[in-house]
Amino acid sequence: MKTKEELEKLISERYPSLPPKLKVAARYVLDSPKEVAIQSMRSVAANAKLQPAAMLRFARELGFNSYESFRASYVAWLSPQDTVFVAQARSLRERQASRGHEKLLAEIYDTEVRSLDRTLGDTNAAAFQAAGKILLAARRIYILAVRSLFPAAFYLDYACRLFSDKTVLITGLGGTMADELRRATDKDAMVAFSFEPYAQMTVDTVRYAAERRVKIVAVTDRIVSPIAEGASAVLIASNTGPTLFPSILPSMVVAHSLASLMIAAGGTATLDEIGKSEAQLKRLRTFADR
Repeated sequence: MKTKEELEKLISERYPSLPPKLKVAARYVLDSPKEVAIQSMRSVAANAKLQPAAMLRFARELGFNSYESFRASYVAWLSPQDTVFVAQARSLRERQASRGHEKLLAEIYDTEVRSLDRTLGDTNAAAFQAAGKILLAARRIYILAVRSLFPAAFYLDYACRLFSDKTVLITGLGGTMADELRRATDKDAMVAFSFEPYAQMTVDTVRYAAERRVKIVAVTDRIVSPIAEGASAVLIASNTGPTLFPSILPSMVVAHSLASLMIAAGGTATLDEIGKSEAQLKRLRTFADR
């Protein structure tokens, strides 16, 4: 029997070739593993707005003889599980105890390097090109990330303000998430960062923006992420590793790269704006003299 992790990897690999209804089934399974474990096929299908036969087809598409044999992986996963954070913390402690801190740090380093290689490698080359064109053409760029990924959104907005006045950092401060998107249209774009476990606020906001035909640049961990559906460009940034919290380094690198691509593609006006910003920072003595 496959583990939940092995099964999710298989679903992600098969996702691009699945028929539309089975893609709906795949997204629901990946987003709602506990429901798959505890509910019947009929209930899962109803929640996914599918017919039960679609869930059976989905299980068979993945090589299972029945839906119950597919579901067994999720039942086995749910039965003994700790909460996610407790399980990750326990694993981290075990690594430290068995290998020592030097090997643990080496493992973290290797994981980060591989993640950055994948993020900036061939897999995302076309998506970076598409994202750059979308952002340069946009009237306004909304930038969204909450919780641990907020630094990536803040950095992208911070960098873009050096040469552009069209970025809007969505913070939801004081419950104003909806207010900040009130005037969004199909002339605008949104860069959204979200990784598993996906923040509901981010998912809801991206879906609302998509309803308003805002072009979405999704920075996420897999093609079947809830913010990837309907996105104009999807940048996959792997963030798994041996630590308690998922790494935000790949997201920061994407933010840095998007700003750099916009500067590189900008014309004289971009250089002029950078010069004005630099002069203002100098005038206000923003940075200490050496």
